[in-house]
Amino acid sequence: MSIWFRSTVSLVLTLGISEPLQSSPFAPGKAKDIAIILPARGEHGLSMDQELFLSPWWNDLRAAYAQTSVGTAVEIENQRSDWRLVAMRFAPCQPLLPYISPRNNSLCQPEIRLIWQPVQQQWRQGRWLAYADDRAIHALYRVDGDAALGPEASKVWRGLAQRAASLSSAEEVQYAALNAAVAAELLRQLKDLRSEGAVARYDGIGERPEFADPAQAGKFLVKLRRFLGQHAKPQLLTQLTTFSLPEGRNPPLIDEWVFLAFVPVRQGQGLQPQALSVRSRRDGRLLAEYGFAARASVHRDEAVLQDKLDAAVDGEREELQDAVIWTLAERSSKRARIADPEQTHVAHTSCISCHKLGDTSFNLHNLSYLEEGEIAVSPRVEKDVERELLWLNAAELGHAGQ
Repeated sequence: MSIWFRSTVSLVLTLGISEPLQSSPFAPGKAKDIAIILPARGEHGLSMDQELFLSPWWNDLRAAYAQTSVGTAVEIENQRSDWRLVAMRFAPCQPLLPYISPRNNSLCQPEIRLIWQPVQQQWRQGRWLAYADDRAIHALYRVDGDAALGPEASKVWRGLAQRAASLSSAEEVQYAALNAAVAAELLRQLKDLRSEGAVARYDGIGERPEFADPAQAGKFLVKLRRFLGQHAKPQLLTQLTTFSLPEGRNPPLIDEWVFLAFVPVRQGQGLQPQALSVRSRRDGRLLAEYGFAARASVHRDEAVLQDKLDAAVDGEREELQDAVIWTLAERSSKRARIADPEQTHVAHTSCISCHKLGDTSFNLHNLSYLEEGEIAVSPRVEKDVERELLWLNAAELGHAGQ
C-alpha cells in the first residue's frame, strides 16, 4: 500500500487542478470495459431474477407507478420475465460535492449502474426479432472498498468521503489515493471479463464483442453474473430511478413519460419513493423540489416544476430557467452544457432534460433500446464515458509508475 501511496500523490494532485485531464499513453481502459452493452435480441442475456432484482423492489415500483398516469401498464404490456439487463456502466469518479468544482476529479467515488428493460422477442424465420417497450430502470450501487483496501483502510476511505466538503488538503490527497486504488481494482476486474482476441475490439461504445460468438457470449455472461453478484448486492444499492410511457406504445402520440426515484430501506430489502429535485450547479443548494413523480414530455416539463419556476425569486429563477430544457426549441441551445459532466451533474437538471439530449425527439433512452431499434447512446453517455476513461487512464498511469 505504501508504494501505491507514493506513486499516487502526484497523480491526485494533478486530478485536483482545473485543467482538463490528459489521456495516458498506456490507455488501459476501453469504452466497452466500462460501458457494457448487452443485446436486446437472442437467447443470451441476464433476466431480472431474485438474485439481481429483489421481488420487494418490483412490488414497490409497481405500487408507485399505479399512482401515476402509467397505472398498470408495466404489468399489462409486460411481464416481469420480459425484463432483462441491457447495459452496465462503471462510473469510477462520481463527484461527492453537490456542485461544479475543480475538486470533482479528486473528491469522487466509484459507482456501478445497471439498466434494466422489458424486451419481448420471438424467433422467426431463423432470426430473433425483439421489441423493447418504452420504459427502463436504472439501479445505482456504491462500491465496497474492502477488497481493494482491506477493512481498516476502507473504513478510512468511507469516513473521508462522508466529510468530503470539509477535508483538509492532506486529507484530500489521502482520500484521492485510496479512491484511485479502489477504482483501479474495479477496472482490473472488468478487464478480466474480456475474452481472448484483439484488445481493439473493446474500443468505442457499442455491443460487447463476445456476443458475436454464442460460445463466448455464454462464458462472458457467467463471468458478468459473478461480477454482479459481488458488486450489485442489495445492501450496496444507493438509488433506483425509472421512467415509463403510459399504456399505448406510441411515444409521438402520447408524448408523456413518468419519472420516479427511490432510495433503499431495510438494508436494501425495500424501496422508498424519493422526491425529485433540481439543485444549483454553483453551490448545490436546492432550487426546486417537484414531487415524487414527474409527468413530462418532449415539449414541456412537469407542471409542478413550472409552477416552482414561476414562484422563484429573481436569482433562483434565473438559475432554474437555465438548468432545465423547458421547450423543444431550447434543446439545441442547452444540450451541450447539460450533456457535459464537467458543467452539469445529473442533479443539476430535471429528469426529462437529461433524457432528451439525443437527435430523435421521442427517444428518451440514454443507454437502452426503443422498440425495434438499436441501442440509444445519448450525448451525455458519450461525454461521461470519455471523462471516465481519461480519469481511469490517469489513475492507471500513476499505478504503472510505481
